[in-house]
Amino acid sequence: MPKKVPGGYTCEVNSQRCKIPGCTRQAELSAGTGLSQFHCRYHVQHKARHGSHWHATYKASELLPYVRSAEHWIKEHRQDPTYRGAYWELEYLLAGSGHVEKAMNLRGQSAKYRARVAFARLRAAEISARRLIAIYLAVSALIEDDWKSHNVREFRIVQAAKAVHRLASGTHGKWEFWDPLTGGTRLYQIHAYPRSSGLVLREIGEALEKACAELAREVVPEVIALRTKRYGLHPSHPQVAKAS
Repeated sequence: MPKKVPGGYTCEVNSQRCKIPGCTRQAELSAGTGLSQFHCRYHVQHKARHGSHWHATYKASELLPYVRSAEHWIKEHRQDPTYRGAYWELEYLLAGSGHVEKAMNLRGQSAKYRARVAFARLRAAEISARRLIAIYLAVSALIEDDWKSHNVREFRIVQAAKAVHRLASGTHGKWEFWDPLTGGTRLYQIHAYPRSSGLVLREIGEALEKACAELAREVVPEVIALRTKRYGLHPSHPQVAKAS
């Protein structure tokens, strides 16, 4: 039967359930809430936030062993030419990111502009290019090592962007003012955070990928080996029973 879709047009569509296993919602196009033919609005928004229709963002605790392993590799290979290339490309990106814009002033700006401001905040917070490389390598290694992960490019770059974005994402301020009702001073604080979703994450992730993808192809197996040696196999791997 005819369904109205965004833009005021009508078309013939069949009732289509969301393709994510276990989801009983209608796909956006069937429900008239969007343009996705195969996924419901909830899972479309999930992908915008996380880079995957079904896989959630990794916790910092899950990523930490891989970050430490990547940092150990970097410490032992600072003169590696591929690493040096990634390092100086990110140094140039941070140095050329311009001024820091307050988070509350970013509404309505393009994704490319907001990504540039995100790198400017990282520079202002003195987050080094070395740390950014370690995070990208760690995310790539975790996704490769997790046998239940969604091992696709979009999930990888979004996860790397979210991990980097958490390092310096908000605008914070505090002021003291005179309160005539109490006859003393009061403290006013503001904490504003730009939305960690959508195209801006793809812009940040693509910039990281451009600098670090070649290095990751060479180094990820070594990072996984270092992580396994120190912390054991990832929980997604089948556990081999010890001989009695």
